[in-house]
Amino acid sequence: MPKDLRSFLQELEAEAPDQVVRITREVDPHFEVTGILARLEKERRFPVVIFEKVKGSRLPVVTNVHADARRLFRAIGLKNGTLPEFIREYGSREDKLVDPIVVPEGPVQEVVITGKEIDVTSLPILTYHEKDAGRYITAGFGIMRDPDSGVRNAGIYRLMVHGPDSFGIQLSETAHGHYIWQAHERRDRPTPMAVAIGHHPAFYIGCLSFTGLETDEFAVAGSILDEPLQLVKCKTLDLEVPAQAEIVLECEILPHVRKKEAPFGEYPGTYGPQRNNPVVQVKAITMRRNALYQSSFVGHADNLLLSGLVRCTAIMKAVKLASPKVRAVHMPTSGRCRFICFVAIEKIIEGEPKNAAMGAFAVDPFLKYVVVVDHDVNILNDEEVLHAIATRVRADTDIFMVTHAKGSPLDPASYNPAGGSHLVTKMGIDATRKANYPEEIRVPGSDEIDLEDYIPGWRSAK
Repeated sequence: MPKDLRSFLQELEAEAPDQVVRITREVDPHFEVTGILARLEKERRFPVVIFEKVKGSRLPVVTNVHADARRLFRAIGLKNGTLPEFIREYGSREDKLVDPIVVPEGPVQEVVITGKEIDVTSLPILTYHEKDAGRYITAGFGIMRDPDSGVRNAGIYRLMVHGPDSFGIQLSETAHGHYIWQAHERRDRPTPMAVAIGHHPAFYIGCLSFTGLETDEFAVAGSILDEPLQLVKCKTLDLEVPAQAEIVLECEILPHVRKKEAPFGEYPGTYGPQRNNPVVQVKAITMRRNALYQSSFVGHADNLLLSGLVRCTAIMKAVKLASPKVRAVHMPTSGRCRFICFVAIEKIIEGEPKNAAMGAFAVDPFLKYVVVVDHDVNILNDEEVLHAIATRVRADTDIFMVTHAKGSPLDPASYNPAGGSHLVTKMGIDATRKANYPEEIRVPGSDEIDLEDYIPGWRSAK
């Protein structure tokens, strides 16, 4: 059977039951669901949580699927994998596109709702943060087609409920979906868009791969899934959608229509500003008979890791052009998995670290800080990176800045965050040892010592 969300959950409950929590008592979609997730997070626990009874809906909510990196490793077959192994495997698959196939029918169209029966408020759509302007869909892939090239595109765009058959949408200026919507609007016509909710995590990380506008992201999803993605034709749109998804909303973005949308708590941990944003009209809802509604807890691990890990492969490929002996790349959660990148290289010549930083900036517009360190620094440990900055950086020569660069319009440190400005200052830091760096202290033989031989009952960290 093709991979989907429920097959992943079945595997997880069978092989790693400690990573799944089922809550059977009724919960309120207004803050109670996210309140439970926030409480778990304070205790540093990030299981998949399945809320079986949600007030106002017959559908369960599945969330936190991507909140633990181990589950993303598992999604591509690395059940006991590490981050470096994930980056290598993901990068290798990313380069081998697997074209999707169109099938005559699929589970996502077992139920079809059109006309006056459409009511998106029957879905267990959540309210996440205290000052959010309303209920939001956060784990739906907006699927569009470029009117110039005909290539499909998929991206996650937040959707705020305006009414039973309409949403507000935020299409960031850096997103491919923004270009596609603008191309349709310049022609004074609506933008067909289908929203797919709920799928295998390999589908999610595949569609979020850093690719050009000319790449069909469903082909990348197939490569990450390690099987062709099955598609079915929409009932009311000239688009194809994943046959194994849980729910699909068939929609149009209305041309030249705007309505107030947001504030909404976003990935930087701050509220995105209210804007006059496009309006989405729902034409049909299709779903499985017993659909699972998938949510992503924006601004928290579920949302941060999902996009953060897949950025590393694109950065690694770009930095290799500037510094052939790149050893590792990491987007730490301390930088929201977006704004800070650590790069470990085996430096060949002076000046190379700055080129490596510029390569990273070129591939990921959201990046603001790139720290380049020597290859013996464990970049998964913030403390080691800070140690390198503290002891190997001469600020006047080892740091450079780029002002008025393209960044994220949600960045709270942009030049005009209230106005949604995407302009930021970027900083590269060469935290490698320099030619006249003094010798560092070390204790010979310490790595070979097994403390269990000296301290009865000692358990060394594996």
